[in-house]
Order: sequence, then structure tokens, then C-alpha cells
Amino acid sequence: MNASVIDPPDFQAATAAAAAAARALADLDLAEQEHEQWSMSECGFMDPEVQRTIRSASGAEDITQYPLHGWVDVTAEFHEACAELLPGELAQDMLFGLFEAMSAIEIMDPKMDVGMGFDKQDLPPPSFEAAVAMGVIKLDELTTTELIGIFDALFACFVSWLEGNSMDQVLFTCLYLHAPAQIQDRPLRAFCTAVRNLIAVVKNIIVMAGVNEEEDFQLYGNSALLSAEKAQPASIAAMLKEVEDSLVRKCKQLSSPDDSMSVVHRLRFMRHLFQAIYQVELMAGADSAEEAINDIYKNLNVASELMPLIRRTIDRGTQPVDGSEAPNPMGFSPRIHDRSQPPTFPRSIKIKDRPSSYQFLEEMISRFKYACKIIRHKDYYSALNFFIEYSRKSGQCILSRSVLQSLFSSSIRLVHGKQPMKQFLRHSVQIFNSPPVLNAKHPVASDPKVQQHLETFFRYCINMNTFNQFIRICGFNRARQRDKLARLIENFDTIQVDAARLDSLMNQLANERALEGNELHATALKHSTHFSTWVLYNCFRAMLIFLMSGFELELYAVHEFLYIYWYPYEFLVGFLVSALTRTENILLAQEEYAEHQSKIQANGSSSGGGGNNSGKNRNKAAKSRKNKKQQRPYRCEIVYYHALLSLCGGMYKAMAALTKDGRVRLPMSKFDNEEIRYNRRFQPFVTLTSPPPVSYAEFKNIRDHMMRPSVEELYSLAAKHFDQARNVLESIQNPEQEILDLLQIARTNFVVMNVLARGHQKGLKRQPDFDFSKHNYFPIIKLK
Repeated sequence: MNASVIDPPDFQAATAAAAAAARALADLDLAEQEHEQWSMSECGFMDPEVQRTIRSASGAEDITQYPLHGWVDVTAEFHEACAELLPGELAQDMLFGLFEAMSAIEIMDPKMDVGMGFDKQDLPPPSFEAAVAMGVIKLDELTTTELIGIFDALFACFVSWLEGNSMDQVLFTCLYLHAPAQIQDRPLRAFCTAVRNLIAVVKNIIVMAGVNEEEDFQLYGNSALLSAEKAQPASIAAMLKEVEDSLVRKCKQLSSPDDSMSVVHRLRFMRHLFQAIYQVELMAGADSAEEAINDIYKNLNVASELMPLIRRTIDRGTQPVDGSEAPNPMGFSPRIHDRSQPPTFPRSIKIKDRPSSYQFLEEMISRFKYACKIIRHKDYYSALNFFIEYSRKSGQCILSRSVLQSLFSSSIRLVHGKQPMKQFLRHSVQIFNSPPVLNAKHPVASDPKVQQHLETFFRYCINMNTFNQFIRICGFNRARQRDKLARLIENFDTIQVDAARLDSLMNQLANERALEGNELHATALKHSTHFSTWVLYNCFRAMLIFLMSGFELELYAVHEFLYIYWYPYEFLVGFLVSALTRTENILLAQEEYAEHQSKIQANGSSSGGGGNNSGKNRNKAAKSRKNKKQQRPYRCEIVYYHALLSLCGGMYKAMAALTKDGRVRLPMSKFDNEEIRYNRRFQPFVTLTSPPPVSYAEFKNIRDHMMRPSVEELYSLAAKHFDQARNVLESIQNPEQEILDLLQIARTNFVVMNVLARGHQKGLKRQPDFDFSKHNYFPIIKLK
């Protein structure tokens, strides 16, 4: 709705008075300001009776007398001024603009002001004590149907809380949670006490993990309720077990114990779920991380086995009343905390239904079990791959992401329980490309100068916190990851420089040792690029994730696809392949050098007179080397990146052909500046030394040169790239689902490009559809 702005006479007069007062204040001397005050008339309080009331000693002393600060009833004047405004018009003043007007409109708006949601005849929502006094809720002798209904409703509230709703508006709408100690029914008291403690444990895990944002989770609620009864999470499991055993004994005496066993199953599920989550919180103090994770996994297995039994008996409990906001007929008051919320708090809360809640819990337990596998990943390379994969699968569940962070790193400087981060990074570099200087058995490792340089480098990595932060970023939601990766990429430049300096120092030491005649040390230190390769590889991965995540978040316009796919094709993916290939070559060279040294030792021992035994040993060594497979640990990843390279090339050439063919809608030049768009998309890469930043002018020259061939030739080039990607993907044995999806994309786009190259729909210039349903980064091109 268009809103015009007018200046009524009353507002003009008030503005003039305020301006006059401001000029008078500027003319006053500083000393006079300390001793004198504005007169009431200058401040705008024109009513003489009000001025006398304010100035009188009796008025100042009597705090109950009204008005205290010169308030004047302007209701009549307000309505009169409003009568001059037409619908859609706003009164503008120097201190009352559009922002203030919008804030004022929210007051007394039923959609925002909770007080407007009540009728004058409505009674206030009952508190726990009032509900007990009125007999609205029962504290003892609850039936199994009532217990099942309350338990299921509390699980639904717990899931709704994890999905980002306020604790007060979902969990603490249950009156039983306000005072569990006053409940006399043992199963209900135990369950509600467990939920209260579970809330505290989950909050601690999420706070310690530090991967939550305001849109993910609301940490704060009614703290008074949580602190009313002291939390004792260590005793919850025993209390639930005692109630379970008591109910099981009663079930043995019943002729039809199905309903009672349904209650037992829910209590048992709560016990094992609580134990698993509570053990995650205790990971920081665990003596053995593997034993702690094994205990967590056992509890999760039991909880997972109980889930089908619970889901089959949902209908045995009391069900929500149609049209009611309460998740259960008894024990819930949906609006009890409405008055304690701020005016602009989101009011529309729909608690998740019970089948969906148990589906969520079942999937969450599966994610917890998958997160336990992080203990197998002892180096940074494999741990980072695991976190990236887990981020794709965990979705928006903040607790699942926080649990993985807690299982991996209990603090910034400790991983896998009590392993120092510096030791973890040293081991990671050794696993990645096996520098001889990190091999404790190699003589060069005992060189004091070498150790001093290594200590300085890894201490710098820890202080920069870049590698640990990369893993932590993978725990945030997908949208926040992109923002944080942009800042992380800038930090890699200083570590790149430090790693290159370390490699240079190693080469200098190699020359010194060669002059000293220490050939063994010189060979181990010579041509060292181990550390710079490791740093560059991780930097390139962060850059690729940042750039391609824009497709997943739908940030790019179609006409931007050309230079977004161009950058990985020309630079990033090729650099990743180069880094991994260089690493494999380093490993192969070290393997050949080790074989050469073993031959020298074998020849030396044979010349010393070893006889037949030495000959047999040489034959065994030769056979073992013949049968030994050369180290190629990154072959699968290199093949995968070759496929991505061809796919990026295919999309780059396809977008160039579609643009030249007039099939891509371009923005009007007077409303768009491609150079500004380009610079903003690649802004995080500008500060990096490697790869060097590419200016828009360089990109434009490359694009203009590439688009010189005819449209048909460009379509054919794109089809050739997709065909190369198809051949690479088909060569992968035992492909995962992602590889199969990429294969389908390559095949389909290959056909589409060939069809367009033959002149299909040449006279029909329609922009094709780009379907990202199969893969987040690469679309299927569909002609209309």
C-alpha cells in the first residue's frame, strides 16, 4: 500500500518549538547548564496547572500523585489529529519517521500484541497451583491412557523446541513441568523430572558446541522454572529404572498388560535417550573417548529398538482436542507464558504432531549413531571429510550438529577426548603426505633446528585457529556456513605464507647438511613442499565449498552461472587435482627412496658374508616389493575431481553457448553492473596469495576469446565436456548415490547439448529450466 506523508499544523508547531529550544540550548554557557534547568514551557509542558504541580514541594514528595512527570491527557487531540489523516497516510516529524511509525503500529495489533488476543471475559490461564486447586489436572492415580498421552505430548514439545521454538511456548506449556516434585504419581514424576534435566543437558551441549544461530535454536526461556528445582542429571537413569521395574512387576500380575507396557517402553526410551545425551555432555572429562562413545552407541541402539514399539501405540493415549492449541487435553496450558514474552515475539506456534515427532526422534538417533563414527577418524583430512558429509545429512537439527562437535572436540585445543590439537595436526600432516621430518624413526627428526621450526609452525596454526574453525564451521547450518567460510578463507593467506617459509627453511637446511656431508638428512629435507601442499589443499576445499554453496542456497541468477562455473573449471578444481597428485608423487618418491635404502643395506649385509640366508632374505624382499602395491591413497578423490572438472567445463561452455544464442535472459544494463556482481562473488578470494586473484578484466578477456566460435561449436564443446565427465564417472567402481546422480546429469546434458548443436528450436529463444533436484551444484538442463 502506498503511503503519502503530510505535516499537520500541530506537528509543524511542535517541530518549530523543538528547533527553538535547541537553538536556545546552544547559546547557553556550560556553567549555566550545570546550575539551571529548562523551564516547563520551553520543554513543551504548556499546561500551567501541570507546571505548578511539578514545581510544588508537595507534588514532588507525594509519589502517588498523578501526574508525576508532567503527563498530559492528549486522547482527544490525538483522535482529532488522526481524523485529518486518510487511510495509508503517515504523519512525519523530525523524531517520528517510518521506522517509529512501524514500531507504533505493532502496539495493540492482534498479530503482535499478545494482550489483544484475549477477550475481556477470558479468564487468565491457570498456573500449576491454580490448576490443581480447580481440579483441572491430576497429581495421582493417572490411568495408562492419560500417561501415554502426556508422555507423547511432551516428546512432541521437546521436538518442537529443537526445531527452534521458544522453550516457554512449547515445553513449559506443560503445567507438570513447573513443579515435578509435587506430582504424586511415580511414573509421571520420574518422566517430568527427566524432561526438566534433559532440557538443561541439551542446553549445555548446544552452548558448549557453539554452532547455533538465532534462527536454529532459542537457548533462553523461563530460567526461574529451570532453577526452581536443582538439576541432578546423574540420578535420572536410576530413578527411571526403578519406576520401570516397579511397572514391569505390576504388568506380570495383569491379564492384559499391553497399555502398561506401553508406558514402560516410553520410560525406557527416555532413560536410554537421556543417558546417551548426558554422556555426550560428559565427554570432556572422559578418560577414554572410545569407551565413552561405545557406551553412547549402546544406549542409542536400545532407544532405536524401542521406537517401533512406541510408534505402534500412539493411539492408545489421550489425543489432542480438535481446534485446541494444547497438545494434550490434560496438563497443558498453551497461553500461560504469553504475558511474559516481549511484544514482538512470534506468536504463531504449532506444536509438531506425535507421529512426526517420533519420526524426528528416530532420525535424530540415527544421526547420533552416525556421529559416533567420528572416533575412527584420527587425522584432519578424514575428519574434515566426515564433517562435510555429516553436514549434508544432518539437515537443520541443531542438537545433531552439536553432538558431533562435542564428540570430536571438547575444547579448542583438545580433540578425541584429551589429545592436544597440535599433536593432532602433526599426525594429520604425517598421514596426508608423510614428511620425513615428522617421522620419529627418521634420523632427521632429531635435528634441533628442524624441531624448532616445526614447533613454531604448528603453534602458529593453533593460535590462528584456522583448521579447528574450518571443522567447527561445518557444524553450522548451511546458510551460515557460507558467511563464515568467507572470513575463514582470508585467514588461510597468512598460514600459506608461513607454510611456504617452513618449506623454504627445510630446503636451506638440506643444502647445509649436504655441505656437511650428511647425505641422509639432505635427501630427506630437499625439495620439501609437504606443508605448503597440505595448507593449500585445505584452502582450495574451503574456496570450492564457498563458491558452490551459492547454488544450494539459490543465491545466483542464471546469467551469473557462466563465471561461477568458470572459476572452478579454470582454477579451483585443477588446483585440487594438482595438490593431490603432488602429494601422491611425494609418497611414491619416498617409497622408492626407502626401497633404494633397503637395497643398499641388503647388499652391504651380503658382502659381509651372510651366505644362503642373506640370499633368501634378498629374494623375500624382492618378492614383497614386487607384490607391494604403490601408495595411491587419493586416487578415488582425484578421479572424482576430474569428473567435477569436466562438469564445470560443460556448464561453463553450455552457459556461454546459451548466452550467445540469446536463450538466457540478461538484466537491463542501466539496472545492472556485471563487474560489481563479479567482484562481490569473488571478494573473499582477493586477499589470497595462492591462487592469485583474477580481475574482472582478465575474466572478460578469457570469456570474449572463448565465445569467438559459433554457437553450434560451443554447444559441441559443452557436449564433449559432459561426455568426458560421463566416461570418468562410469569408471568409478561401487559408486555412491551422489556419483550416480552426477552420472545421470552428465548423460542428460550431453544429449541436450547435442540436440541444440544440431539446431533444435533454433527459432525459439526460450530460457531453459535448470533443475537442481538431483544435485545441489549441477543442474539438469531442460528445454521448454
